[in-house]
Amino acid sequence: MKKLIILTITVLSYSFTMRATYNARYGWFGTIATASGFFEKNATDYIIKTHSKLLGIAGLFSHHLQNNYISIGKIKNGILYPKEYITIRKNSKKEVKTFYIFHKKYIQKIRFKNGKLETNSTVSYYANQDVLSLYFNLPKFIKNYNKTYTFYALGGRHKDGKIEISFPKGKELKEIKNEFDNAKGIYLKANLFNKVFAGDKGILYLVINPKNWVTLRGIVKNVLKIGDLKGKLVNFKQVP
Repeated sequence: MKKLIILTITVLSYSFTMRATYNARYGWFGTIATASGFFEKNATDYIIKTHSKLLGIAGLFSHHLQNNYISIGKIKNGILYPKEYITIRKNSKKEVKTFYIFHKKYIQKIRFKNGKLETNSTVSYYANQDVLSLYFNLPKFIKNYNKTYTFYALGGRHKDGKIEISFPKGKELKEIKNEFDNAKGIYLKANLFNKVFAGDKGILYLVINPKNWVTLRGIVKNVLKIGDLKGKLVNFKQVP
C-alpha cells in the first residue's frame, strides 16, 4: 500500500505532458500503421512511451504486430538519464518483453517470451542513454546545426550503440524538403546504423518542431527497395 501511495503521488506531481499520434504510409499500400508517443516529466523524473501497430495487409502478414518502447528515468540538470528501457513486441502468436536496467557501469538485459524467462544477461557495451531519452536530450546536446554529432545510446548500432545526427544541407536538404512538401521545422537526419524495417539502411529523416522538439514528419528511405515509409503527425496535445 505504501508503494502504491508513493506511485500515485509521483504520477500526480508530473507537471508536463505531451501526447502525439501519427499515421504511416508506404507506397501504394496507403496507411499501413498507426503510432503514438507519450512524454511526461517533472523536475526529477520522466517517462516516455511509444506504441505502433501495423494495419491492413501489413497487419495481416505480421499477425497484427505491435511494438512498444518505454523509457523511465531521472532528470539531472535538465538531462534525461534512463533507469529502465523496456521493449515489447507482440502479435497474435507470441509476445517478447525485454527489460534493460541501467546500472552504474553496465546494462542488464532480461528477456521474456510468452511470459517465460529466456535470458538474463549483460549488454556488450555501456551507454547512459537510450534512443528515446537521447531524442529529447538533443536540444541540450546540439549547439551547432552545421556539425555531425556522434552519440552512443541503447537502440543504436548493435555492437556499441552508435548513432549519428546531422542536418541536411544543399542538394540533400532540397530533396528532403520536396519529400516533406516544404514543411516548416528543423530538418534532421539520424543514422541508427541498423535497420528500422526490412531492407532499409537505418537512416531516418525528420522534421521537428523547434518549440517542443516534437516530430512533425518522418521518412525511412527505400524500405524493401519498393518505396519510402512516410509518417505524419495527425494529433498533438500538451499540458500545460
